[in-house]
Amino acid sequence: MTSLSSTIPSTSLRVDDDTAARVALACAGVSGEPSVNVGIQTFGSAADFVAAVHDGEDAPAALSNLVRQRIRAFATAHRVGRVLEETARHGFGILTPQCELWPPQLDALRGLAPQLLWVHGDPGILLNPAVAITGTASPTGYGIHMGIELGTGLAGRGWVVAAGAGSGIDQVALRSADAMKGRGITVAAASLDRVRTTVTNGVAVSELPPTGQLTVRAQRRAKYLLAALAVKTIVVEAGLSSGALRTAEAAHAMDRPVGVVPGPITSPFSAGCHWLAQQHHVSLVTSIKDAGRLR
Repeated sequence: MTSLSSTIPSTSLRVDDDTAARVALACAGVSGEPSVNVGIQTFGSAADFVAAVHDGEDAPAALSNLVRQRIRAFATAHRVGRVLEETARHGFGILTPQCELWPPQLDALRGLAPQLLWVHGDPGILLNPAVAITGTASPTGYGIHMGIELGTGLAGRGWVVAAGAGSGIDQVALRSADAMKGRGITVAAASLDRVRTTVTNGVAVSELPPTGQLTVRAQRRAKYLLAALAVKTIVVEAGLSSGALRTAEAAHAMDRPVGVVPGPITSPFSAGCHWLAQQHHVSLVTSIKDAGRLR
């Protein structure tokens, strides 16, 4: 089997065989695929797994044809070299499960756990207890008020505030934490070269490599990552079709505490919160004290 890293064009960022293989899997858009995680375990390392797929010796991994084809077509040394150059140019870091700063709470994703993360900022923040605050991209005045109250209150009490990189409640929470000089985690579905960090003392993470194309899969994966990185999740405002419900359901599936901010029964922006309360019996959060007691 030929080492992938030995065939990568010369770049300013050098990585070992395992990291190069994980970058290749991300380039192929299959990071976090259960069959890929099984394949890595079966072959003993990401590097040996990728080499086996390229050499046509991957039968023990039981990959689907789509996953196999994507790895053979896109998990190439040329693509890895280009991504590493972009990673270095933007000053990003790469975390893998072999790194000391890899957040162990991602183990809760089990077979869906990512192969690696791109990070910008202080990755040590990922090792601290965080509360995810998420919700609609088009909040009402009430939602903004509650997002500010929870973001500032939790940051003031020493919690790391985690949220998505999109607009709305998530940005309100991150900006509120930043106003308190608190710490924040921005979980991006897009690649980090397309994300503007809003927390001074924070870290942004993405499973997508620099220059990578945003997909529906990447958006869904970011919801799982946000839920896994936080010890508890609070949904401030969410309609019945809001992506924030995916984050809450993922946290609930991992046996993490979930809270929702109730709203007017006539408001479509709170309908998702009320649905979560009915379907999953999650806790109601009406104040910072409720958020602190959420367990």
